[in-house]
Amino acid sequence: MKNLLPIISLMLLANLGISQHEEKDLNPQDPKAQEILDALSNKAAGYTSFSADFEYTLLNKSEGINETQSGSVTMKGKQKYKLEVAGQEIISDGETVWTFIKEVGELQISDVPEESEEDGNLMNPANAFHMYKKGFKYRHEGTATIDGIEADVIKMFPMNPKGKNYHTVVVNIDKAKLELVSMVVKTKDGNEYTYRLKNFKSNIDVNDSDFEFDEDQADDIIDLRE
Repeated sequence: MKNLLPIISLMLLANLGISQHEEKDLNPQDPKAQEILDALSNKAAGYTSFSADFEYTLLNKSEGINETQSGSVTMKGKQKYKLEVAGQEIISDGETVWTFIKEVGELQISDVPEESEEDGNLMNPANAFHMYKKGFKYRHEGTATIDGIEADVIKMFPMNPKGKNYHTVVVNIDKAKLELVSMVVKTKDGNEYTYRLKNFKSNIDVNDSDFEFDEDQADDIIDLRE
């Protein structure tokens, strides 16, 4: 669980494959789903910053894997974020990404990846609110009660599944607060990643200095910038 790339998008995605029958039946713009997703996206566009705790669970029934980690995320604007989970700290100031593995004192430094037309920068936590706009089909699946919260359930599928490592993303949205409750990502290798948000707070006071990493903390620095 030390590789956090599945997260962000954010967290970050699954695949058992979508059948041809499913693709024919899917409406790329299910009106009910789009209404809810647009409302969530519009509300999130008003966030100057946010923070949340989360639980990150990896489930693979065939392999007998069921592991859960806790973490936290803080975001400012559209590009600055800080993630802490599974002994790693990932910080971005909008230009540079620092990934620090605390146990071994290793720091990886990279440029912020460019967004692709379909997927966008999935490492960016803010994209969880807007990812449906690029390259996804989606449909409303009704409602469900998740930890006592009544949520709208929306399934999203990539329009071009070839080359993707996931086939389904399930987004659960609090009906009353219009906030993201959880996201489930199902991968082609049978993994199921669940991200459950807790203690969500928007428009909090954070400083730009919170999104800079003190490189003196690292014992070993790997610079991956071009």
